[in-house]
Amino acid sequence: MLSLFRFAAPLLAVLAAAEGSPGPLRFSVHVAGVTEARLTITGPEAELPEGPFRGAVSVNGSSAEFPISGTVVHADGKFRLPVTVRYKELPEAWTEGFNTHTFTYRVRGKSESGGGNGTPREWTGTQAFQDVEVTGEGSDRFLALQDVHLTDMSLLSSEGVGELMLVNPLGFDVKIADATYALFAEGEPIGQGSARGLILRGGHKNTVRLPIAIDHASLLSAAGKAVLAGGDVAVRLKGKLVLRLKGGDVAVPLDLSGRMSGAS
Repeated sequence: MLSLFRFAAPLLAVLAAAEGSPGPLRFSVHVAGVTEARLTITGPEAELPEGPFRGAVSVNGSSAEFPISGTVVHADGKFRLPVTVRYKELPEAWTEGFNTHTFTYRVRGKSESGGGNGTPREWTGTQAFQDVEVTGEGSDRFLALQDVHLTDMSLLSSEGVGELMLVNPLGFDVKIADATYALFAEGEPIGQGSARGLILRGGHKNTVRLPIAIDHASLLSAAGKAVLAGGDVAVRLKGKLVLRLKGGDVAVPLDLSGRMSGAS
């Protein structure tokens, strides 16, 4: 399942080149939490000397640059440059040229060893997002189904609300242009719904309320006894959120488990 971080990860990916002049580079992204990640840029040892490195990156022709710095180490014929990235510092302007398949990048900088007199270096190229390697903490730190409860239940009809917790780690707001979803209990669909125009505040943990039209007969068939008795039942919410960026929409799949309680 993709979390909201998986939307942020492509923006992070541009902080390290994958293939370009003067030589091939590789990178990995390790999620260190909901506020920052660690990128490790790897390339041939001859590309950079050991020691401090400082530079900047821009993507998709954007004039906005993001500063990067770290300490280069050598091992097994390669250099490794770890870079700590705070999500909130990523430029919003980078979303203007965003697409879901590839990005172009420009990375420039120089070694600061020996008094900062290193030769300036630059890498440019194109990278596919599918090649971004992401490891680290689980997606439930960014996206979770907190609660589903019935807001109205009678002998003839039922209505419900699902509450999602979504962390937007970026420094700017992101709009949910569209959300479509279905609710399942005991493997059977019991309701569905949609929502539009919701805002995920940048740098915040957001609670999003999703209305659910419950199929009364399906609810009673799948979990009626538990709900009518005032208990709760295991449910699963499946669907997608469509995030609207300046450069286009990004779909984030939903497949979340939780508990549903009866109307109070």
